[in-house]
Amino acid sequence: MTPRTARRTIPVALAALVLLGLLAFLFAKTQSAGYKDQVSALALLRELRDTDARWDIDALRLANDFSAVPAPVADRSSVVSRILQALENGPARAAGGLQLPAIRAAVTEKQAAFAKLRETHARSTVALDAARESLLALSTQAASLRARDAHAIEHSTAMTNQVELLRASLRSTDIEYQSELQRAIEPKLQLLGAAAQGDPQALEAGRRADTAVRAFIAVRAEEAATWRKLSLLTIGARFDLAARDLSRTLESSLEEKDRWRVYLVAYAAALLLGVGYLGARVVATQAALREANEELERRVAARTADLERALRQLKESEAALVQSEKMSSLGQLVAGVAHEINTPLAYVKNSVAVVRERLPAMRAVLGAKDENLEDLEALTKDGLHGIEQIAELVANLKNFSRLDRSKVASFNVNEGVRATLLIARSTLRKVDVEQDLGEIPSITCSPSQVNQVLLNLLTNAAQAIDKPRGIIRLATRREGADRIAIEVADNGRGIAPDVLPRIFDPFFTTKDVGKGTGLGLTIAYKIVSQHGGRIDVRTEVGVGSTFTVVLPINPPAEAAPVDEHEKVIA
Repeated sequence: MTPRTARRTIPVALAALVLLGLLAFLFAKTQSAGYKDQVSALALLRELRDTDARWDIDALRLANDFSAVPAPVADRSSVVSRILQALENGPARAAGGLQLPAIRAAVTEKQAAFAKLRETHARSTVALDAARESLLALSTQAASLRARDAHAIEHSTAMTNQVELLRASLRSTDIEYQSELQRAIEPKLQLLGAAAQGDPQALEAGRRADTAVRAFIAVRAEEAATWRKLSLLTIGARFDLAARDLSRTLESSLEEKDRWRVYLVAYAAALLLGVGYLGARVVATQAALREANEELERRVAARTADLERALRQLKESEAALVQSEKMSSLGQLVAGVAHEINTPLAYVKNSVAVVRERLPAMRAVLGAKDENLEDLEALTKDGLHGIEQIAELVANLKNFSRLDRSKVASFNVNEGVRATLLIARSTLRKVDVEQDLGEIPSITCSPSQVNQVLLNLLTNAAQAIDKPRGIIRLATRREGADRIAIEVADNGRGIAPDVLPRIFDPFFTTKDVGKGTGLGLTIAYKIVSQHGGRIDVRTEVGVGSTFTVVLPINPPAEAAPVDEHEKVIA
């Protein structure tokens, strides 16, 4: 940068920094940091108020519940403690003036009152049960008196009536009307005592009933006092007051943020006007340069388009040739490795077989119940099974590559299908393969090339499936008197109508970059054509595609196998 340019650039850069700094300052003033904590505190206060209201309802329900199976009453203490803990640990820091110690003290007092209400209600329940039992005993004694003495019917009836009146009064034990209940029961107890005069047993039962009822009234009065104290401890007003204060603080903060937002909008508008003016000048300055460059760019684009097209085709051809050479070398390597594995594999198999053959003789010497011999027999059995699987894999590799045989030979396509499925097992691990292999004769062909066609079709089918678990169906059948058909069907995404005419074109592919050369179906089509056959395609978008390869049993004389260097997997 020249000194002259620096003198022009530095002031502009400083001015831009100042403008951006002012914009950042205004933006920071409009941010609502801390509002989340205040809103959370407000929500917790409202939850406390609702919990307090439900707490009062629980207390009233508890005090009036004398059923045989009392309804469960929730313990609100843990909920209130959780809310207070949440306020103290988080939102309370942002919500000043909540007076949490006073709120916690009020909550603690109410918790103690509720606990005492539970305790007195439990005693009231016991006293009520005792009063009811004593009244029932007195009623039984009155009936006994009536049966013993016919002249005592009047006293017996009076006692029974008073007992029923007392039992009816005890059934209406609303805590809010406890004082009225006490005033109503007192005359009934006096009348009950008068009715029990004249019979010693009835008099004793009447005294016990009087004592039990008065004990219940006393405990119930204590419970009523506890309930009234709990009802007067309404801490909901504290929560409402704290919530209103917090709401006013929040509204004030929001109003201040709104004012800063107005300043920010005004400043941003002015800044945009300035940027627009500078942009207009830049556009006017660059217009002339753009007009001068457009002609040159058109000429360069016209000349470089041809070069890019040629370069792209050259890269595609190079990639295809490299892939072809890799696959050819890989086929030779696989054939060589399979051939080399055969000899040591035969040694191992024969050795394990000899050990297994000599086990009976060892059993006769060591005893029929030797557990080691049983383990050795199981191990040799498993070893032979594994060796046979390796031998099968090696045979399939050799059959697939066919580099150790002539290019044209008699070939059973069903065996080629099985060998190809074994080779493509890793590609098909997420696909269910269904086989429907018919009775077909052997054909004269290049086995490795037919296997290549099968592998290419299977690979394309697996890559076309976009479902979690796809299905590929492989079928072979006879096609007329002199041909066989191989059908590969999938339930993938299908082929679009505009793409279908181009699927056999060289280098055409719908796959992502790096996932295909666009030569798989081209090579398959060429191999089948060279063998005097054809490939038919049926497809439906979203349902799947079916490729049918039809090959002659005896190809025409002019049919020649495709060169090995053209085997490329798509």
